[in-house]
Amino acid sequence: MNRITWITAIFFLALMVQGCINQKVTESEVFNPIKEYSLDEHLTFNQYFIDNTDTTQLELWHITEENPEYNFIYLSGNGSNVRSAIPFFNELAKQANVNIFTFNYSGYGLSDGKPTIEGIVNDGELALNYFNNNLNNNLPAIMLGYSMGGYVALNIMEKDFIDQVIIMSTFSSLEELEDYLIKDALPWIVRPFLKLEIDEKIYKLNNKPLAEKVEKPVLVIHGEADDFIPPSMGNTLYELMPSLNKKFVTIDDADHRMVLKDEEKMKVVIREILNFAEHNEFIAFD
Repeated sequence: MNRITWITAIFFLALMVQGCINQKVTESEVFNPIKEYSLDEHLTFNQYFIDNTDTTQLELWHITEENPEYNFIYLSGNGSNVRSAIPFFNELAKQANVNIFTFNYSGYGLSDGKPTIEGIVNDGELALNYFNNNLNNNLPAIMLGYSMGGYVALNIMEKDFIDQVIIMSTFSSLEELEDYLIKDALPWIVRPFLKLEIDEKIYKLNNKPLAEKVEKPVLVIHGEADDFIPPSMGNTLYELMPSLNKKFVTIDDADHRMVLKDEEKMKVVIREILNFAEHNEFIAFD
């Protein structure tokens, strides 16, 4: 589910209802260029492929630099593969010495197969097991789940080597998200004409019972202007978390994508992450 799909649906529904729409389209709106990002030169890129099934593999990335202080594990959303997070990785590496581990879910990037709700959690388990067995240098580990990645993070956060968890721009439940999109996000004139038929499997996407199990230090970040997954959902998860060391932060004037992709907003996000990390104790490894 992505916002472009919703906008397209709204447009055609409104067209049927109103009969005619005067919509001005500027030249800049005709184009939606996809940039090919590159990692900063001081970072070393390592790529691995591990077996997922007998016929499919997962693509893993390990981005390293000299004298790292943290291991940063990134779980992406469902709208793009991890390549779109490269500007965020570059900025993170400017503000701190970190090694970054990430991967593409099945069907994303160079990973084989097709994504499923159960499958992306399994992908996360396999990827983190590989990291721990082969790449873990026993530095403090921070795991960030963005959007759908928050669902994966909440499912696999209990691994012993994960010290802190960050949940960013994540929904409370699919059911509540559906209700919000229909009742609040759509124009009132469209609502009576829209009926969604959602596969029952998708309703497994419920982060509320998972949030109730969070006892590790956790930072919840949400864009204050996120009109796709509203910040109230991030706050709902925060309130449910029993952790004694938790913090909820909203990023002013940031929407769902800006927290990760806007140059200035991502700097604020990263400062919040590092501030939280520096003021919390990490587990010492033998």
